[in-house]
Amino acid sequence: MAENANIQPLFKKLLPRIAKAIIKGALWFVLLYFVPLFIVSTLSQFAPEIFSSFTQILSVYVVIIVFFVVASELTSGTIFQHVFNIGKALILMAFIVFALEGGIMSIDFENIRILADLRIYLIILLAMDLLGLAKSLLQTINFLSEKAESKLQSPSPREY
Repeated sequence: MAENANIQPLFKKLLPRIAKAIIKGALWFVLLYFVPLFIVSTLSQFAPEIFSSFTQILSVYVVIIVFFVVASELTSGTIFQHVFNIGKALILMAFIVFALEGGIMSIDFENIRILADLRIYLIILLAMDLLGLAKSLLQTINFLSEKAESKLQSPSPREY
């Protein structure tokens, strides 16, 4: 009986956080999956060979982003929020390298092979993700320092 009394306040405290995480995850899913999928389905009428592999990469990207958005929202205000943000930056860096095939992409279109050198764009995207990683690391350091400061006793003013 005493355990049930302790669970109810905890559940009432976590319910808004869970609802916010579900709503954010659903919004990100719609924005990152359905909107680009609609655009790709419109464009794939003109060149289905080019856009056929795009939907699989898009699906994996959306799963990664939605997972980290929900996990970060559920753990907001804790150190785990920052751990998930750092993990998201690292995983997105690896995913970008994989999705862009190391910067050299080739597309076969009927009897023509198109070779695109995207290494400059890959470097730009990785640099942006490195900035996100640095931001996450600095936020983690700030969180830990604020946590340590809150445990310190503030000195009382002296009268001279």
